[in-house]
Amino acid sequence: MSGITVHSRGTGRWNLGEPPHEGTQAILKEHHIPFDNMISELFEPDDDFDYIIAMDQSNVDNIRRINPHIRGQLFKLLEFSNMEESDVPDPYYTNNFENVFEMVQSSCDNLIDYIVKDANLKEG
Repeated sequence: MSGITVHSRGTGRWNLGEPPHEGTQAILKEHHIPFDNMISELFEPDDDFDYIIAMDQSNVDNIRRINPHIRGQLFKLLEFSNMEESDVPDPYYTNNFENVFEMVQSSCDNLIDYIVKDANLKEG
């Protein structure tokens, strides 16, 4: 997909500069998703993105606290799913990395469709 650049940011300083959790790494390897250069980075007040996707309400609240004047569209990821849940559960606590991966993947497919239409991008 051309025209889309992805950045990943956290809203807290825990694990800053560290690679993904071992459970996340195992799931990414299983699904052949590279993560070699992936490290935890912090969402900053001057970060400027067109779309900001949060995993849960706590993330949304923290993002709005860090940058109360966000110009980009802010969503929770599961808004792009047909699931009843509104928050992605943190697999660090649930240890259910595969289930969370499936939730994220299906939601991301719909998110990409939304962005392509909203930003008038061409797939391919």
